[in-house]
Amino acid sequence: MPIVPHVRTGAIDWTGENPGMLLKTDPDGDWSVLVLFFRIVWSPVGPGNMLLLFENPSSATGLPETCNVIMSDNEALRDYIKTGFIEKLGTFGGAPAYSSASQLTIDNVVAQGDPTGDFYSETITGGGQEIKLVWENLGKPTALELPPELTGTGEHTMYSLLVDAKTAYVEVNGRRLKGETVPREQASLTLSSAFLYFSETWIFPD
Repeated sequence: MPIVPHVRTGAIDWTGENPGMLLKTDPDGDWSVLVLFFRIVWSPVGPGNMLLLFENPSSATGLPETCNVIMSDNEALRDYIKTGFIEKLGTFGGAPAYSSASQLTIDNVVAQGDPTGDFYSETITGGGQEIKLVWENLGKPTALELPPELTGTGEHTMYSLLVDAKTAYVEVNGRRLKGETVPREQASLTLSSAFLYFSETWIFPD
């Protein structure tokens, strides 16, 4: 039986990994901590790592007052993701912390744990900061294909492998930030506000 190829048309924006977490100290209140980490293996401006961490999203401050930081090891990629992606995500790009976040260079990234197990972490160092992101109580993987109307940007089709994390936390230089996960809805699924996204590809549809 011949194999009929299916080629997905449209311009590829970027592909890689995109874990994150949104934490609250009050389940009914505003987000207390926002995190997105990018390990991008292909983009028009090259590969690289990028971290967006807002210790206080509602505060238009950066270091040393607050660990509101945007870190990267590829400045062109940082700017590309900021303008083409983050600024289209209202929760992140619309936060007061976004415009005032300190821009730091990533020196090293270390992944630990097993996403098929119960624990996974990313430790990002640079600019005098050691930031550890931890996801625990991991769920089974779910394959997602989301049309533009269901993605955060409203412009992309997104393919990804999602691993839900029931609990998660952030440490900055050994200091644990306050906040816990809360339930959220995505694509008619009841999920946690902490997540691992692997094999994630964002495409501009024709």
